[in-house]
Amino acid sequence: MKKVIFTLLTISTVVFFISCGSKPVPEETEPEAPVVEQPQEETPVEEEAEQEEPVDEEAELAALLEKIDSARAAAIEAGAEDAAPDLLKKVDEYLEKCKADGTLKANAADIIARYELLSNLVKAQQAKKEIDDNDFAQYDQKDYDDAEAALAGVLGALDADSDLDGSIFDAAQKAYSGYNTVLIITYKKLAKDERELAFAAKKDADSVKAGVSQKERYQAAADDFKNADSLYAMQAAKKAREKYIAAKNEFSALYKEVSARRAAAQAAIDEAKKRVQESEAFAEKADEEAPLTDENVDGIEAEDAVLLEEDNYEAPEEAEIDIAEDIEDQYVEVTETVVVEEPAQEEE
Repeated sequence: MKKVIFTLLTISTVVFFISCGSKPVPEETEPEAPVVEQPQEETPVEEEAEQEEPVDEEAELAALLEKIDSARAAAIEAGAEDAAPDLLKKVDEYLEKCKADGTLKANAADIIARYELLSNLVKAQQAKKEIDDNDFAQYDQKDYDDAEAALAGVLGALDADSDLDGSIFDAAQKAYSGYNTVLIITYKKLAKDERELAFAAKKDADSVKAGVSQKERYQAAADDFKNADSLYAMQAAKKAREKYIAAKNEFSALYKEVSARRAAAQAAIDEAKKRVQESEAFAEKADEEAPLTDENVDGIEAEDAVLLEEDNYEAPEEAEIDIAEDIEDQYVEVTETVVVEEPAQEEE
């Protein structure tokens, strides 16, 4: 029995050592290539928005004062010093107060609006006076009535001496615009009437060949006519009317003067013819009583004497200056109401 046990132990020991000696050798592996880490590109940080430069308070204030001065100058040019001195004084005092308490920047827009209101108010009252003095409302009653209502609202608010809201400033502009529209429509009508009269006067002057005998004056009248047409087309109807009147008066004067001279010349011709006839009758009688010799006889013109100067005008119709009978033949009529302060340059 002991032998059996000893044998089993021997076999177990051998098997143990065999199993330990046969452990497999690990396979060799190729070394992995080293990973080269790419350096991360730094994302550029957006530059912070440039900080706004600090406002130049002094320059900004100077610019505001310049605008205020311009608005005040416009009111004075409109006539505020004479037409509304008290209102102008109030706005000036308001301006000085804002300068003193440092609120000029905050109230600059309001100050400018007040000067503009004053300017529109004065111009509206001036336009109203011109319309009323000449009974022009009949030419555009609707715009006149609208302007009257707007002006009444402005004057009422100013009399109340309360704070002014935006509607009052708009009403002052509306009043001036309305009255101005009435004047433009009126003067366009009156200008066209005067143009018709001027054109008729030109035809009269052409009928007596005034462009030949009075070339410079005729040219000047034609220039006034053409300049008036240009002004009318540019909506300066009032000034156009004045030019039409000047042209009409000059053409009419030329017609009268040249007609008078032509009448005097015709009378001289008739008188000369009469004298010739009388001379012929006298000559016949004298010839019967005493035949003529080669010598001249007192009271009888020589045979080759020139009694009248010859009319040597060449193509007098070429002296006439062509002007269209209707202004719409030259210009497309503009309906927008625009005030043109300066007249157009005269055509050469």
